[in-house]
Amino acid sequence: MVIWSILTQKAWNDLRRHGRLKDTHRHAMQEFLAPYTWMAGQMERRLKIPRPNKKAMPIWAWYQWEGTSRRKPDLRAAGYLPRGEQGVRIELKVADDRVLLSDFDLWHYVLNYWYLPESEKDGWAFEKKLARAGLSFYGCNHERPLPHIRYRQQMERSWERIFDIDWSDRGHVIASPLKKKSIQATLWEICRNDVVEAKGFTAR
Repeated sequence: MVIWSILTQKAWNDLRRHGRLKDTHRHAMQEFLAPYTWMAGQMERRLKIPRPNKKAMPIWAWYQWEGTSRRKPDLRAAGYLPRGEQGVRIELKVADDRVLLSDFDLWHYVLNYWYLPESEKDGWAFEKKLARAGLSFYGCNHERPLPHIRYRQQMERSWERIFDIDWSDRGHVIASPLKKKSIQATLWEICRNDVVEAKGFTAR
């Protein structure tokens, strides 16, 4: 498959110099360490390529940036890197079994420790269930992770919906249809031979 990754200039230089690029715990922002670790666990379960080592973390890329008509990330957009920083967008051609695809918008449920409902009704039912137990997954009373193992497991199982990229709820209130989705890709490493094209840019 063809995917695109946004690299810092340093990461691009490292890839060219060493021939491989990997990520580890020390590169992950601490506030995102828990969701990144969860994603790494999902990659271990779902990919045939084994985790390189215990500290390996996902490398992020795009399979579909803004729907099927705008798959390649537009470098005129802001937010890829801090404003003014030099970066490189690389196009990669990699074997399908090296990559785990997931819904980028739904990934924010994992990042924010929210329950990902299959419908609005399902979401309300889970919130009421937690409220009866004196718990919440958002607001001033939220606890991360939820202290009750049954609710914690139900929360984490709900996140697995992000991997069903064909899924959207009725009315598209929660998940967009496939042709409109932003789809991210995670893999354990990028090899120099994977790179088809590289384009430098200044972040906006």
